[in-house]
Amino acid sequence: MGRRFLLGLIAFALSGSHVMARPAACVTDDDGRYACDFRHVGGDGSFTVGAPGKPFYTVSLTSPGVADAFADFGTGRNVPLPGPFLRSERDRACWVSDATGYSICVY
Repeated sequence: MGRRFLLGLIAFALSGSHVMARPAACVTDDDGRYACDFRHVGGDGSFTVGAPGKPFYTVSLTSPGVADAFADFGTGRNVPLPGPFLRSERDRACWVSDATGYSICVY
């Protein structure tokens, strides 16, 4: 199995109810601004966000300021998003795909 798949699988497993979620505001290019739940994954800054009726996102850091991102569109399957995702210098709450410009922001 590839490293990305394993990171996504670990993040998904850790996103269960035993990990404390906190309310947040998410902003994505597809869905705009919406209320979501934010969960830290591991101790490196990786996180998951999700909300009913919206994709469940996993942002998994690979090095400082660089991450792989995954989305579950309601199928229970994490789909890798084109990347890498880089932490925005302009808005530190945002991660932006270097390949597509797609952004995931959490406030």
